[in-house]
Order: sequence, then structure tokens, then C-alpha cells
Amino acid sequence: MENENYEINDYSFLMEESVEKHFADINILLLSGKHIDHKYYAEYTVLESYELQWKNFYNSLYRIDLVADIFDRSRYYYLDFTENGKGKLGDASRNKELTELQTLIGLTLLDMYYQKYFDEEKIIYWNEIKTQILESDHQDAYKRILFNDIRESYDEKEWNEVHTKFSKTMENFDKLGWVEKQSGKNEDLVFEIRPAIHRLAKLYEKELQGFESFSQQLKNDEA
Repeated sequence: MENENYEINDYSFLMEESVEKHFADINILLLSGKHIDHKYYAEYTVLESYELQWKNFYNSLYRIDLVADIFDRSRYYYLDFTENGKGKLGDASRNKELTELQTLIGLTLLDMYYQKYFDEEKIIYWNEIKTQILESDHQDAYKRILFNDIRESYDEKEWNEVHTKFSKTMENFDKLGWVEKQSGKNEDLVFEIRPAIHRLAKLYEKELQGFESFSQQLKNDEA
């Protein structure tokens, strides 16, 4: 990586062979809201090798920041579109805010990430999600939003509805690089939580300190 004091005045780096080869993929992924970590090895390497040049490129052409963040010893890149609003992944003309349900599910996954902090890969199975909902410290908040009712147990139909909610949200989170869906598994809902999920903790830092009241507000907003 080049000296951070070096002032970049041109876009000549775009002519480098590795940049030319991966430019389209990198640009599409970042502008779509993707968080790129080492799982995207080629794109990640090109971003890391020319980090300051990429920062200048997006700042000059789009007036947005390329952020290099680190969590759990893992580095990842994303474009910071946020303008005061929590959960925004871009301005109103190009991107959308997280829904209340997506926010709650994201914070659930963040909690599960910490539970698997010392695991090399944070692989999550559906049964683990069910246990998290039923037995975690935040179970009342999860039940209130996911089931609209706080009870000890729920029937198969109710769980299938929650399963569908999680599955749809994982589709969106996979596109953002917050999770990576696992193929070749026996269960139908298996995914790895990626370090970029920590962005939710940054966006909702104050709210997480009073999670119960925050989750109640989410429910009120949803209603």
C-alpha cells in the first residue's frame, strides 16, 4: 500500500493490468452496496493495493467515501453513502433503508457473531436461530417483532413464516456481503456471518445500549 501522504492527482492506476481486469466487478459490487473482504480475493487485493487511488476516484467522481474498516482482524471495503439516517445504504435516489425486520434480524446475527467469536468461520444453522429467538437475553424483543406475540412455544406454521422472513433477509444480506450463503449443505438455511455485519453495530451503537426500548420502537414503527 502506498504512503498515505502521497497526493493522487490522476487516475493512471486505472491503466494497471490488474485494475483493468477487475474494475467492472469492483465498481458494480461497491455501488450496489457490497462489502468486499478477502472472500472476494481478487477484488479485495486490487482495492488494497491501490487503496488511496480508489478513495480519490470515488470521492472525486461520486462524492462518496470508500471506507476501509477492520473487525475481528478482518479488513473489508465499502462505500459510505450514509447521510445522518440510520441503516441507509445510499441516497434516496439509488438505495433504500433497511426495513425494521431486516434491522432486527441483522442485530440478531450480530449477537450470534459474538457468540461464535472464537470460531474461525461463523456458520449459522436454522436450529441455532430458533434457539437464539427462544432462549437469548433478547428473546422478548425477537418474539414480539417476529411473531407479534410473546409465548413459550410456537407452532410449525408460525416457524415457517419466520423461516421465510430470515431466508428473504439472507438474500439481501448476501448481496451486501454481510453473510455468505452456504451451498452443498443438507439444511436449506445455512450461511456464514461475515465480519462486515459489524457495520450494524456502528450504525446503531447508541441504540444497542438500550436494546429493549430500541426494539420496542422498531415494532411501533413497523405498526
